Amino acid sequence: MKINHLVVISFLFLIGCNSSNEKKETKTAKAVDTRAATPVKKTQEAGLILPVVDSLRESEQYCCVLSPESGFTVYDKPGGKAIGILKREINKDDDQSPYGLYFISENRKQLIDTEEYKEIGYDLFAINYNDMVTGYVRVFDSRKSYWLQMDEINRKGFKTVSWMEHLLKERTTVLGYYANEPGLKLRKEPNSNSEVIRTIRGDLLEIKLSEKVFGQWCKANVIKYKEHPCNTELSESENTVEQTEGWLKIIDDNGEPNIWSYSKGC
Repeated sequence: MKINHLVVISFLFLIGCNSSNEKKETKTAKAVDTRAATPVKKTQEAGLILPVVDSLRESEQYCCVLSPESGFTVYDKPGGKAIGILKREINKDDDQSPYGLYFISENRKQLIDTEEYKEIGYDLFAINYNDMVTGYVRVFDSRKSYWLQMDEINRKGFKTVSWMEHLLKERTTVLGYYANEPGLKLRKEPNSNSEVIRTIRGDLLEIKLSEKVFGQWCKANVIKYKEHPCNTELSESENTVEQTEGWLKIIDDNGEPNIWSYSKGC
């Protein structure tokens, strides 16, 4: 009987240990799940409003600020009330009128400053957006509350294109990209803690983007020139000092580009 009692006690002790271990494992699993659910800061949405059909960018129909003839309805907030229309008004007697874009409401007609939208080609401009919320995009200066409905944008033959998508698509057509001031860090890996290879600053350091993207980062080849390619008589090989490969954060936390190009070429 004593032996049987010892067996029972040992068995109960083992069950208690296993139960304790299971509780510890459950707590650990829950801790891991909680960490995994910790929210990560999201990059703000920003980009351009462009024709769905790329070739229409060069059409006289849309010259020279890319927008439909009927314009876009402007809202005071996502899902809010309509406060006016954003549209071009072409005057055949004024050759500068195609470059104008107006905000027209019941009480006023305001010319939008050309600095508000973006030049994306030779005398070709696009409406830019700096935020995207529940089917609406906020356009121009973020201090303004001008919102366009994405459904209307699509219905009128246009689309929203993020800056990352636009920069990658144009990488083979532009002369090259250059870092915004005060410069960018070229790094070994696509994160801000990675080793810095060099600082990229000025237009003698030309950025050639690859198709490799990680979040806001893009792998790039940086070419250092003796003279700018537009202002030299040297051959490309004579003018090239060195080439360096690494990762650049080409989109900032507001969704805006950290790089620029000569929109009119040389």
